[in-house]
Amino acid sequence: NIEPCKGKWGYCQGFLELGETSRQGAARETWEEAGVSVDPSKLELLAIYNLAGMQVQLIYRAELESDTFEAGHESSDVKFVSWDEIPWDELAFATVEWGLEHAREMKNVATPIVQERTKLITEDGKWEVEEG
Repeated sequence: NIEPCKGKWGYCQGFLELGETSRQGAARETWEEAGVSVDPSKLELLAIYNLAGMQVQLIYRAELESDTFEAGHESSDVKFVSWDEIPWDELAFATVEWGLEHAREMKNVATPIVQERTKLITEDGKWEVEEG
């Protein structure tokens, strides 16, 4: 519900607040955007995306503590969908697609392999993505 991706689809995400760990921030954002409570200590790291010169994104998976949810003030809609129902052409960011694809690959893996990607700008001004 926030520009530049208003109307696009994604998972809960946001910036850390001062004094907050990445797990605490992920749990807070999940609560603020989807009304879903998760235990920060139980979050499992799925991915690290280094967007060179801009930000580092950490993607976690969590077991929900309940099946209740509601859209927060930054979300226009919240719902559970199957993998086939994900609107792949309407995702907010490339990192959302990367994270969802990796989560699908890791869904039956007890201890997930952490995916690492770096997106950087080359000398000629183009974006390049590197694994690791």
